[in-house]
Amino acid sequence: MKNNARNVKAKGGTDKSGDGDKPREKKFDKKKYRLQKYSNKYKINQWEERRKKAVLRGFYKELRKDQQSSAETSSDLNHTSKNKDETSNVGKKSYAFFKAKQEYRRKKEEEKRRKEEAVRVKAEREEALKNYRQKKMRHFKVLSKKTRKGQPVMKGRIEMLLEKIQRSTT
Repeated sequence: MKNNARNVKAKGGTDKSGDGDKPREKKFDKKKYRLQKYSNKYKINQWEERRKKAVLRGFYKELRKDQQSSAETSSDLNHTSKNKDETSNVGKKSYAFFKAKQEYRRKKEEEKRRKEEAVRVKAEREEALKNYRQKKMRHFKVLSKKTRKGQPVMKGRIEMLLEKIQRSTT
């Protein structure tokens, strides 16, 4: 049987491992797949790499725009063109850039204002919660006082009722 398989191979028959010309395909690496699929560290590293690339892309884009705009302004100063279409086109580009810059600043200011508002609201909420807890604790202490025999002390309860009535009448 083994000899028969060798003969078929030698005669040019089919081979399970594939042709000798093609390199064998790499086997499936289960460990690598599981790391990529389930590892939080791997996902964080991927995210960090994408973020770095995005920041660099933005930086180089801004750098290119600045170089182009400075080159255009210097060439405009050196060569005064008589064609109004060209100058208006450059003016439109610089105006669009200026407008985009203003829009960016406006959005940043809006975001800053929104964050400050959120911080202020959070501080107010915490202050109100603190006052509520103090009031609740005071009421609890007054209402939980007992005599030696276990009866509730009525003095504090009556004072609370009096305060409540006075608040409701005003």
